[in-house]
Amino acid sequence: MSAAIPGFVQVDVDGLWAVRECYGRAENGTFTNDPCWTEGVARLDDVFQRTGTEAAFFIVGRDMELDAKRRATRKLLHRGYELGNHGYTHRLGLTLETTGGILREITQGHRALAQLGAKPSGFRAPGYDVDSRVLKTLVRCGYDYDASLLPTYAGPLLRATQALLAGKWIGRRRQYGRISFGRAPRRPYIPRLYKVRKPRFEKEEKRIVEIPVGVTPVLKLPLTASALFPMSRDRVRDLFRKMSEQRRPVLLLLHAIDGTDCSRPIVFDSKRPRVAGFRMSGDAKEKQLRMIVEEFAGGFAVTRADEFARQMLAHEH
Repeated sequence: MSAAIPGFVQVDVDGLWAVRECYGRAENGTFTNDPCWTEGVARLDDVFQRTGTEAAFFIVGRDMELDAKRRATRKLLHRGYELGNHGYTHRLGLTLETTGGILREITQGHRALAQLGAKPSGFRAPGYDVDSRVLKTLVRCGYDYDASLLPTYAGPLLRATQALLAGKWIGRRRQYGRISFGRAPRRPYIPRLYKVRKPRFEKEEKRIVEIPVGVTPVLKLPLTASALFPMSRDRVRDLFRKMSEQRRPVLLLLHAIDGTDCSRPIVFDSKRPRVAGFRMSGDAKEKQLRMIVEEFAGGFAVTRADEFARQMLAHEH
């Protein structure tokens, strides 16, 4: 497998409170007692340190209200990781907000990280929910790239699957993007600010790079740990080989829950689904994560997305 194609490894640090909210569950004290931070972030950091992986952690600003989470974030910053902005309240349905609401989510999230000394230049909207107003706001705030777009036609299926796992349909959300995003490029590109899924066709004074979340060949399902956990090393290697042969940079997206022990019911209070690692122990997850990251590094040259985006913008200029 060629290692000449850039690849990006990123982690959305969704606290357990945010994960539970995704599935319609109450926080129940998980904002302060949060194993996604105490276990998940620490376990992912250990995997990256052991494999020498350049990675980025996308932080929810609200979590920076707690001293323990601020200390953990400073540790990530001091280790040299890129820190990205994941909004302030993990708003699922960001594009349902007014333009002012979008601006507040982004600027408050940015400010929470800047107070720690970080200089985030990348943003990902919770639930892959992006539109032209989000991009224009990011340009206004001086961001180099957005990594929110999920280029798949499978959004309705993914929303239905999440509702099935939650046991109910949860309104006022726009998760997994729009069907039209299935026609968006699966490589990094500079989008039209008024039509997110299309590359720009003329030079604009203000630009931003879109680094879409990776999707699998054929079915175009999100390239996440929860999809890869059930696979053997051979299957994962074969998948990354096929993706590298397409000669497109790829973003592998992980989540803090991927490093969190779910052998006990922490997201679902009783019956837990067998999919997405919701029954896996922390040790089993760590083993699979290390295998996934090693195989991804075997197929792609793992690169910091902020540096890649700046180089892409400089080249276009």
